[in-house]
Amino acid sequence: MTRALAILLFVLTIPAASLRADQASLDKLVKKEQANVDNEAVSVYGGKVGKLEAVFFIEWTGVGNPIEGHYYYLSRGKDKGYRLKGTNPKVGVIVLEEYTPKGDGTSRLTANCRLTKRVTKGRIIWEGQMNNTDGRQLKISFSRPR
Repeated sequence: MTRALAILLFVLTIPAASLRADQASLDKLVKKEQANVDNEAVSVYGGKVGKLEAVFFIEWTGVGNPIEGHYYYLSRGKDKGYRLKGTNPKVGVIVLEEYTPKGDGTSRLTANCRLTKRVTKGRIIWEGQMNNTDGRQLKISFSRPR
């Protein structure tokens, strides 16, 4: 193997290793957050909205029931979170609305999301698209160990 090829192969492995490390760190934080939740119906997930890592707190009790929750971006801190409301219309699908707090204590609708569920390698993964009211579209996903 040439030196250039060896360097290229090494560089190509860095992102995968970095992603595994990032996921492990996010999983550790999710586990810590879950331990601090008093309500057993709340599940804590780690994920992303666009490129930003986030922690999601989702509460629902099954298909057809309302969903409540919130999330925050790791880079912005817990005090700058977003509220989530939605439904679980059928198995493997959730529909959420995102509400952003305003300075006067109220909140405004800022996005709609539709996510589908898959289970892979012992992880529950919800993924889909966030359609912001300003026209932006972002990928959204969150997961946790099964």
